[in-house]
Amino acid sequence: MEFLAFSDIWDWIEFAAMVLGILYVVKEVQQRVSMWYFNIFCASAYVAIGIHQHLWGSMTLNIYYVLISFLGIYRLTRDKAKLSEETPDAANHDIVVRRMPSRTLLVSALVFLAGASALFFVLRALDDPQPNLDAVTMTLSFIGTYWLTNSHIEQWLLWMVADVLQITMFALQGMYAPAFMFVVYLAASIYGYFHWRRHMTVIE
Repeated sequence: MEFLAFSDIWDWIEFAAMVLGILYVVKEVQQRVSMWYFNIFCASAYVAIGIHQHLWGSMTLNIYYVLISFLGIYRLTRDKAKLSEETPDAANHDIVVRRMPSRTLLVSALVFLAGASALFFVLRALDDPQPNLDAVTMTLSFIGTYWLTNSHIEQWLLWMVADVLQITMFALQGMYAPAFMFVVYLAASIYGYFHWRRHMTVIE
């Protein structure tokens, strides 16, 4: 299989990032705090890959992933503790979900429109090979990760769209290991949405 024929160090880094990414999404579906630690290491690998491949949007997004993971650790630890105190017998409904305020949805829509438009021109000026896909996926992923730190179930819907676009972008670059990883992400996003719906407990 071509995508497993490792010819240099970057092939190994891509493979390591893929494995870490799969572990991250498994823990995301389960909503475990450990997902954020896997995200830190996975995103750090993709920062290096983004620099190497001149995917500046991907590089910047993964720097954001590393930083926001610390916020995710704090918020999910807090929310899990609150769930344990308020609903100690919620063994089958241990997914913490917070309702999304209409203000968050409106601001997110404005951020998407402004962010994707601005990033397209910036990335094109930086000779990004896929400025349109990179700009849209970067903006969607930026918003989706923020929604994840707030435990909004709607974040899965954004990931479904972003994953399809990421698969396309990496495949066009001939980067088959990360493209395969996002196929796994897409399947996990679909499963994760319905898993959260079945096992969620809404907290305020």
